[in-house]
Amino acid sequence: MKAVRFEGKEKMSVAELPVPECGDGEVLLKVAACGICGGDARSFFSGDRFASQGRIPGHEAAGVVVGVGQGVSTWRTGDRVALAAEVHCHQCWYCRRELFQLCADLKILGKHMDGGLADYMLLTRAILERGVVNRVPAGLSLLHAAVSEPICSVLASHEELGIEAGETVAVIGSGPMGILHFELLRARDAKTILIDLSAGRLERARRDFGAAWTIDASKEDPVARVGEITGGIGADVAITAAPSAAAVAQSIRLVRKRGRIGLFGGVPADQAQVALDVNRIHYDELRMLGNFSYHPRRHREALELLASGRIRCERLITRYPIEETGKGLYDIRDGKVLKALVIPNNGELL
Repeated sequence: MKAVRFEGKEKMSVAELPVPECGDGEVLLKVAACGICGGDARSFFSGDRFASQGRIPGHEAAGVVVGVGQGVSTWRTGDRVALAAEVHCHQCWYCRRELFQLCADLKILGKHMDGGLADYMLLTRAILERGVVNRVPAGLSLLHAAVSEPICSVLASHEELGIEAGETVAVIGSGPMGILHFELLRARDAKTILIDLSAGRLERARRDFGAAWTIDASKEDPVARVGEITGGIGADVAITAAPSAAAVAQSIRLVRKRGRIGLFGGVPADQAQVALDVNRIHYDELRMLGNFSYHPRRHREALELLASGRIRCERLITRYPIEETGKGLYDIRDGKVLKALVIPNNGELL
């Protein structure tokens, strides 16, 4: 089989490897599509200890079961399956309280074990029993099912923030995750204001997704403009969907009194110490919530949402044959695409 292997900083190959053998308690998945997430790109361009091991990356996979080991009763050959990133321990303090995303012994597909950027992926006993593996709903393409994983954390963020129909939400960042926020907020009948420093990204949001309210932060003051749009009150919610300390500091100035702030995007470690107007938080009773990952049930919700057609999934996707995975990584870095999907097996499952 063909498989992508990360081998160090900006080092990768598309190697010919043996198809994994399906042992007891395991399932062999023939991969139809696998997304490249921002974390995969960071691992490639910055390097990490997992990349140096020749790991097969990828945790946004969908495919078809082609092999079932002894002792497996839940899955059958021909089942259509989508995966999410995490494998939890089910034993720690957090897992026992169903805070699985905070698992003390969290494992990630494509980092701690081989992932889905390959023709075939072995779903081990640990993945099947403690990971996030779900059937793809009837009528949903495997291509679109591969976008379910990044939707999960957006769903979790919106639920934690309690966003309701009719509310105004300022999203800082109109890259891949910012646009996913936009799409899910649209599905919730919320009013979204997209803020970005890139005129090109904002133009794409208007052209391809119909964003009515956009603010080019390189040319105008987002705080003043949000004030104008909301009649001087401020947004109900602000979400930081950009890896920017400045965005975090600005977020508390975008919302009304008792507004909610979602810290969705992490920032580089050397920018993690952010100066905030604590008096604004205190006297205006702001709520600030961090959001890293999601409960496993969000993956089923994401698949159902995609199957409903409420997310315009096709507009997000750029396809790459597995041999062009490197091009996809550079296109992500250069901001040329929203959602890069690698298509193994010559696309025969799509």
